[in-house]
Amino acid sequence: MAKLGNLLFSRTLSQFLECNDLAGSKGKSLIAKLKESAGDNLDKLLATITQVDEPHREALKNICRESVEGFSEEYFINVLSHEQTVFRTAASDILSHRPSVDTAKLFQRLHEPGSSPYEVIAVLESQKQQLKPEDIIHHSIKLETDYAIRLLKLVEGSQQPVDLSNLSFQLNKIESPEFKINLLNYFGSVNQPKIPLIVARFLDDGNKVVVLEALKTLSRLKIDFDVSVMLPYTETMSGVELEYVLKIIAKQADADLVPHLSAYLTTKSDALNDFFARIVVKNADAIGFEKFLKRLELEDDWTQRQAVAGLQKFANENISEAARELTGHNQEFVRNTAQALVIKLIGDADLGKIEEFALNDNWQVRERAVQSLARSSNRGAIPILKKMVAAWPDDYPLALRAVKQLGFSKGLEIAFEGLKNSQANVQRASLETIEAITNEKHASGVRDVILWSLPVLTTEMREFAKMLMAQITRDFGLEDIQVDENSNTRGRAVDLPLFEATAALRPVENYSLLDALGPGELWMERYHIKQEIGRGAMGRVMLVEDAMVDESLILKFMLPELTVDQDSAERFKREVKYARKVSHRNVIRVHDILLKEGVCAISMEYFKSRGLEAIMKEVKSFDTLEGLNILHQIANGMAAAHEEKVIHRDLKPSNILIDDKWQVKIVDFGIASAGTQAESTLTQTGSIIGSPAYLAPERAEGGDADERSDIYSLGVIAYYLFSGKLPYVGKPMEVLAMHRDGNAPPIVKVKKGASPEVSRLIVKMMAVDPAARPQSMAALRDEVKALCEQFKAAAEES
Repeated sequence: MAKLGNLLFSRTLSQFLECNDLAGSKGKSLIAKLKESAGDNLDKLLATITQVDEPHREALKNICRESVEGFSEEYFINVLSHEQTVFRTAASDILSHRPSVDTAKLFQRLHEPGSSPYEVIAVLESQKQQLKPEDIIHHSIKLETDYAIRLLKLVEGSQQPVDLSNLSFQLNKIESPEFKINLLNYFGSVNQPKIPLIVARFLDDGNKVVVLEALKTLSRLKIDFDVSVMLPYTETMSGVELEYVLKIIAKQADADLVPHLSAYLTTKSDALNDFFARIVVKNADAIGFEKFLKRLELEDDWTQRQAVAGLQKFANENISEAARELTGHNQEFVRNTAQALVIKLIGDADLGKIEEFALNDNWQVRERAVQSLARSSNRGAIPILKKMVAAWPDDYPLALRAVKQLGFSKGLEIAFEGLKNSQANVQRASLETIEAITNEKHASGVRDVILWSLPVLTTEMREFAKMLMAQITRDFGLEDIQVDENSNTRGRAVDLPLFEATAALRPVENYSLLDALGPGELWMERYHIKQEIGRGAMGRVMLVEDAMVDESLILKFMLPELTVDQDSAERFKREVKYARKVSHRNVIRVHDILLKEGVCAISMEYFKSRGLEAIMKEVKSFDTLEGLNILHQIANGMAAAHEEKVIHRDLKPSNILIDDKWQVKIVDFGIASAGTQAESTLTQTGSIIGSPAYLAPERAEGGDADERSDIYSLGVIAYYLFSGKLPYVGKPMEVLAMHRDGNAPPIVKVKKGASPEVSRLIVKMMAVDPAARPQSMAALRDEVKALCEQFKAAAEES
């Protein structure tokens, strides 16, 4: 068919636009004529496309698409820079439906003055599978942020491998943190040896979010790489960033890294020094360790001594083997250091002699023997230490220090036996040792042993043990277990620990009577047991139906073996005695104490609810008015208790119950005390009773508790309510010290948008000096109520 002249083309185009049946013979004929001359009349076609509606618009686009080749493609690429958006959009749509477009010209057009990146990128998106990732990255870096991020997304899922040899960019020229993060996400999916070095460049970025993303990317990489480039950052980073750096180094560490660590065993941080010393002793081989020692020889005497001492502290068979090959080295420093490390590792042949000393009647001889065992890095030391404490129980703390230094999980058996010792210092040393050497393999069994040991621990150590259980649960990602004996949340039954040495810790014989009680059973010919809703160190909590009054109640059963323990039994009685004094809508009502065939229980009001601790895990923190409402109800209930001279002494979120209508009730007066001197003997012997995270400073020092101690604990709860964080976290003894120091940041500095008025009130409640706190719970209740009314009025006005 001959091409149409300009005049004839215009006439044909007009006829086409007037045709209402493009699928008919006339319509098809007109379309065929237009196709023949489309290449010479692209301006007219494109201008018409921008002015007409469907179906004519789509038909004209198809005509253009079929004509796009050579010169025509160049034409449409040029139109992408047209001053009118409708022209650019039409050209972009036409090119996007082409199977192949010259992407080099598109990239060139992307950066030309007056071009519109939006439409150009749209065409590039249609050509995604043809694009090289390095070209995408190179050109996206030169664009404004929004366009840069859009273009960079084309590397996602690219089937073409990136050619890193053709990729170069100046990181300081990239201003957008969001773009950098997108770039890092892509690099994290590329498994090429050069990628870690490229990602490591982002660690110098001024934006902390970018730095953290770079660290996350490095930690996700599935390739081995040289982490020596990250060593300098261990001295400049802190917090989460440092945790990531150390995690990456530990994961990638090998014998090649060891020589680079010669300068990192004497940093300002003892924790870092220990970390790197462990890396060396774990990964060193003779070649790498020789290089390490040669570099260390260049340092001053103090640095050499400190570094070698660090290695000796964690010496094991691996470092001994590496050092043994260097004991005849021609360089004196290398030779002497290697010999010292080999000597520090005592072999099996030497243990027999040391065992004689460890069982000697002279305590000084035993002490020196234990010190040698502690440095031996030999598992055979554990049985010797077990024999020693069996013969000399007073040497438990000495033996436990050695177990802690040795670090073998086999030593847990000694620590478990130590928990049964009646001396608080032995129990403390046992718990500290358990904390230090528990590993993932034994974590669940260790936690169970601690749980079954709680009844035999002193009151102070019992609270320490609970904190340690929570720490183990958190650190090793274990299933939550109900430790708090009063919580109304379901706990899981604890299986027998997997350590043979702990079998005696589980009171199987005495437990059978209570263990026989379960759903469907009838107790005392009156209480139909419906379900077990909690289990802890002191006993079990059951929901029952009282057949006599046709009412649901809670029965809190005490473990039978604890009924013969004077302190535990007294605490159980005390809970009934003091709780019965308090009758208030915000306090769980306790009815009576029940006893049958050695099984003892407290009956109390059933309140369908959840613990505040469980709620906080979901909501994270409360808005001002919601939190004040909860705080007011707690203060209201505690004011009623204080009016009866009853001090709770263990206020914490798990003792605060809340129903679905947000009514609050306080539970567990099990370690409560009377406000009068005559009735408080049991709780005023200098023992620290209560949960460390919520303990008042005067209580942390073993002092007496009064109303203001409960006010302090409620202040910590309020801090948690409004900020979602505890003011002090750490190991139990560390937390107690923090309470005494009183340096918690105000919640306005912890939670964005926190109320200054509420923050000031919490600061008063948590004052280290009791005299600086509100002097009564009633006064605090009124102050909280006033704040409630103030914020409620403000909310209504807005």
